[in-house]
Amino acid sequence: MQTFGRYRLAALLSLCSMNRRLLPAALLPLLLLLFWLSQVSRPAGRVEGCTEGCAQAADGSPGLRVLSLNMLHGFPAFTYLPQRVELIATEIEREGADIVLLQEVPWTREGGNVAGVLAGRLGYNYVYARANGNRLAIFFEEGEAILSRYPLRGAEVRELSPRAGIFEHRVVLHAVAVTPRGGLDLFVTHLTNGKPEVNRGQAETLLAFVEERRGGPALVAGDFNATPDSPQLLELTQMWQDTALAAPDSSPLPTCCVEDLTAGPNEVLEKRIDYVFMVDAGSLHLRRAERAFDEPSQVDGGWLWPSDHVGLFLEFGYDSETGARGRRTVKIDPSPSLDCTWISP
Repeated sequence: MQTFGRYRLAALLSLCSMNRRLLPAALLPLLLLLFWLSQVSRPAGRVEGCTEGCAQAADGSPGLRVLSLNMLHGFPAFTYLPQRVELIATEIEREGADIVLLQEVPWTREGGNVAGVLAGRLGYNYVYARANGNRLAIFFEEGEAILSRYPLRGAEVRELSPRAGIFEHRVVLHAVAVTPRGGLDLFVTHLTNGKPEVNRGQAETLLAFVEERRGGPALVAGDFNATPDSPQLLELTQMWQDTALAAPDSSPLPTCCVEDLTAGPNEVLEKRIDYVFMVDAGSLHLRRAERAFDEPSQVDGGWLWPSDHVGLFLEFGYDSETGARGRRTVKIDPSPSLDCTWISP
């Protein structure tokens, strides 16, 4: 009996030793999975794009024209994405925008980086930063982008807190457009559509970042997922000017949401949650603010909307005064350089 007990003990010890040797190998797939998940759920730490030399010269008309739009990435089905990108490109070209501020900009295996596609086709410098997904891990990501006829300086991305979830991140993309009248800080963001308290916290983080970074006049654009009467919007409008309310003869209208992308022109929108704010206008004065991307087009015999949001179009003039307080004055050659300045992720 004692001999049997000794054999049993030896067998148990041998099994334990084998388990210790096998444990690292068994944990390896789990560790790799955790690493992969950490990359998928991580926003970009850097910005990519072409900051100078990729843009066609502005048409020389006075003033500044700005567009903002949540594009609707449409993951995972990417519903009508190629056709919708075509509609968006057509509208940008029609409006003659100098600056375009985009949210939910997709990168897909079939279409690549839509920000780069639009910039290349229409003649813009651009910067883009990933917010969610990862092109190397799941062949999809989405984020914010700035397209500009003018050189872009100091591009950076900041994650907004608090997070709404492990796989949901919200960021703000910032760059300075070097216009013939000086530097204009541009911020584009997309806040959570989750819990109101999380949205409010992100709005507070955004406000702090804008005040920390801006060096003069600034535009802050995006899908805020909050209505004008929400506490966070009431706080922001104490500091920033809501351009939809500030423009002459303006009539703020809902911007969301198109429930069926193939609906006709009579689709009813219910909420205003998309904004462009003006901060310290400097020499800029707002001439016009209206909706854009706000009607469907005939595509293949049916109707198609560019996005589930409508966008915003702003037209600014410049005061005759050239020395507005706080405004950066940087002279530039309005014609594009032959040398393109690229930044990679």
